[in-house]
Amino acid sequence: MKFLTDFINSKGRKFSRFSKTILISLLFICGLALVISLKPSPQEILRPLPQDPAVQVYFNQDQTSSYEDPYRHFNRKGDNLEQQILDAINQAHSTVDLAVMQFRLPKIAEALTLAQKRGVKVRVLIDNKYNKTITDYTTEEIARMNKHDKQAYEELKRYPGDALAMLRQSAIEIKDDTSGGVTKGSGLMHHKFVVVDGKTTIISSGNFTISDMHGHFNNFDSRGNPNNMVVIPDNAQLARTFTDEFNYMWQGLFKSQKPERDPITIRVGSGTIAVHFSPAHKNEDIAITSNGIISSYLQQAKKSVHMALFVYSDQKISDTLSSVHDQGVEDIKVLLDPDFFARPYSKAYDAMGVCPSLGKRNNLIKVHPWKHPINTVGFPGSSTGDRGVHSKMAILDGTLVITGSHNWSNSGNYLNDETLIFIQNSIVAPHYEREFSRLYETAKVGLKTLHHTQKCKDNLLDNAAQKTTTATEVEALPSDN
Repeated sequence: MKFLTDFINSKGRKFSRFSKTILISLLFICGLALVISLKPSPQEILRPLPQDPAVQVYFNQDQTSSYEDPYRHFNRKGDNLEQQILDAINQAHSTVDLAVMQFRLPKIAEALTLAQKRGVKVRVLIDNKYNKTITDYTTEEIARMNKHDKQAYEELKRYPGDALAMLRQSAIEIKDDTSGGVTKGSGLMHHKFVVVDGKTTIISSGNFTISDMHGHFNNFDSRGNPNNMVVIPDNAQLARTFTDEFNYMWQGLFKSQKPERDPITIRVGSGTIAVHFSPAHKNEDIAITSNGIISSYLQQAKKSVHMALFVYSDQKISDTLSSVHDQGVEDIKVLLDPDFFARPYSKAYDAMGVCPSLGKRNNLIKVHPWKHPINTVGFPGSSTGDRGVHSKMAILDGTLVITGSHNWSNSGNYLNDETLIFIQNSIVAPHYEREFSRLYETAKVGLKTLHHTQKCKDNLLDNAAQKTTTATEVEALPSDN
């Protein structure tokens, strides 16, 4: 700019004072425009997406909403998943059936107590491992706890109330998967659903704990494990489907003691929801098991498959996804929880075409590397104490959502009581795509994320391998709360 003004001044007689002013002003405007154009454009402002009134979906780390953390008392981004449950219970007139692996939320316990006092019939089902109040734990049990369970126990002592103790004091009946003495607690009672008045159904990927929904007490950066929740407010047919599942368990029929049932598809709002419950019987045709049904939906994908899963170890699903990729579906992205991602039975190895470096304990692990590997596989980042992902969700072609409590594993298929739903809805699917994009933006992906790999050898390859996570292995993961 100085060079140009000196040049103009040197030709003073050829330029009038007015002409100089105009030229300098033009140069200043051009310079300012250049500076502005070189600045990075501001990030797109996210706005809430429209909801289908008949099937509403929520995410505890949604960046377009916010709420006051009810236990740590600060404003944070995300949907208040607990509040959705509270609202439904507070409006109950006749019945509340609640089935969840872990129940530790005192505000929900308080709402259930008040509901019972006004004449509502309340029933609660949980997994036997978590059917304990704080005072039920013995010194010996605490000493034997693994690192995760010890942290959860210490966290539980900081809760403003013991939810299970509150229910017991109110004489609300609680049963677990040892009730009736038939199954003796094998596998997990891994459901996470609530049915109110036989018409409102809530399906969660997260357990009813502060750490799963809101965040850890000892870390104010924690926002809870990333989870999703589906609320269907007025659909008696869907509610009846879940009530039937609840009633089997209330009668003491858990796991494979329940009768075989086919998936049921129900019209909900502007789309449909298909429901299937695990576990399957070992002698069932795999095509009609939960993992087999997931595979059948994957086979129909034409454009994209986006998966964000806590556990992914099923060989049939991996082989199906490989076939879908071979048939031309290029947009396949897979996110797993970082604590599970690099375990030897993780199907991340299959997708990226490598084998884990195995020790003696893992020499039975089988891998089926994809013919055409992908590098869009990895794990999301997270705050200390939070999981990278706890949702069990996938979006196919931007229109179909798979979610529920079901982990894509052998134990989810054959050992655990699980919920699996398929939501075909053009209004709902964009919510899940946005959540997936949020997770993917934070993710580390590609071979560099797997530190101990080797070229696959013949003894590691088995096209029909069914080695996947067992219930014990899933429980041993650092956290499934």
